[in-house]
Amino acid sequence: NVVQEIILLVAVVTLGLAVIALSITVLYPQFILSSEEQVANNLASQTTISVGPLLNKGNQASLVLEAYDPAETSNVTVLVFPEPSSFETSVGLVTPQGQPSFSVYLANGKLAEPVTLAKVYDLNGHLLIGSPIRAYTIPFNDPVTVIFSGFSKGDIAVVWVMYGQGDVFRIGYTFTGVPG
Repeated sequence: NVVQEIILLVAVVTLGLAVIALSITVLYPQFILSSEEQVANNLASQTTISVGPLLNKGNQASLVLEAYDPAETSNVTVLVFPEPSSFETSVGLVTPQGQPSFSVYLANGKLAEPVTLAKVYDLNGHLLIGSPIRAYTIPFNDPVTVIFSGFSKGDIAVVWVMYGQGDVFRIGYTFTGVPG
C-alpha cells in the first residue's frame, strides 16, 4: 500500500514537472512574442515613413528615407531591396529573394550599423523572413541615404522599417520608383 502511494506521488510530481516544462518551453516564448508584437503594433500606429524618389545610374540606385515618430528617440532597422514595378500593387506581400546588396549612410555621412536579423514577423505574428538577412539600424527622425545595387530599369525600391528587442517586426513598408 505504501509502495502504491509512493508510485502515485512520483507520477503526480513527474506530471507536474512536465506541465511546468511545457509551459516554459512553449507558452512563455509565445507570451513574449505576443507582448513584443503589441509593442510593435503601438509603434507602427505612430510611425510615418517618408521616402524620396529613386535615383539610379546603371545598376545602382539611391534614395533618402526617414522613419518619423516625434515621441521616439530609439532606433529602427531598415531593409531595402529592388523589385519589378509590376509588384507595386502587392508591395506589402513581397519579400526579398536572397540577400539584398545595399548600404545605409546616416546624416553625418557615416555608415549605419549593420545587423543580421534571424527572423522578421509582420504585425500579426506571421513569419516574413525565416533565414538570416542583413539590415541596418538607424535612429528615428533622422533622414538617411540608402545606396543599393542589383537595380534594373523599371524596378522599384521596397523599403521595410522594422522594430524589435528580441523578435523583430516589420512596423511599416513603402516603395519608391524613378520619378516620371
